[in-house]
Amino acid sequence: MFQVFAPRFRRRLLLASSFLLFASAVSAQTGALSALPAPLQLAQSPATTAAPEDVVRRVTQDVIEIFKSDRSLTQKPDPERVLAIVNERVMPVVNFSRMTALSVGRYWNQATSEQQRQLMEAFRELLVLTYSEAVTYAPEATIQIRPGRYLPTDDEVIVRTLLQRPSKEPIPIDYRMQRTASGWKVYDFNVLGLWMVEHYRAQFAQIISARGIDGLIGVLIEKNKSLRQSRTGRP
Repeated sequence: MFQVFAPRFRRRLLLASSFLLFASAVSAQTGALSALPAPLQLAQSPATTAAPEDVVRRVTQDVIEIFKSDRSLTQKPDPERVLAIVNERVMPVVNFSRMTALSVGRYWNQATSEQQRQLMEAFRELLVLTYSEAVTYAPEATIQIRPGRYLPTDDEVIVRTLLQRPSKEPIPIDYRMQRTASGWKVYDFNVLGLWMVEHYRAQFAQIISARGIDGLIGVLIEKNKSLRQSRTGRP
């Protein structure tokens, strides 16, 4: 039986999910992955001119405040409500099409447009259902941005952060971000030394080798059904 979530990575996700709401910010985007962009002139607005650290700080603090102000979100997390929040607040700073394509790896270009659409939808739901399990930590969380290690002219950077909660060890979480015409976008993240894309690429490659791309879509759909039923009590 294929393990879509290896136990080691799952434990790390549950430790950090209150801050990994970025990863839940995935929409049902469709279409093929665009080529990596060349350096772009950004529009002169606060959203597009903000430094990558400021983007991470603003969005994470915004989401944490939402969960602090509405305790019903943490008492019995509803995946649909979590999805609505992150779609509105977080989705604009996530390049989910690139995140999915990198996770599928070399098989992405072998998939049809319809298969790519189904992969993105199923992957989105998998992440949202998984992270909604641990949003009860959100009201206690604070974010510390660590010093950057890149040049102002770089178009791809890593933003290094620490997730802090009272009486708990800080959790290092890093974000790979890409400069785009609409500002900096997250496309990968690292929890305690393990990159999400790398983890999923290994898992997905194993499934595709045995069952093909449609097989991976089927595995993700079945996993989502199981998670949704365990979270909501309904299929």
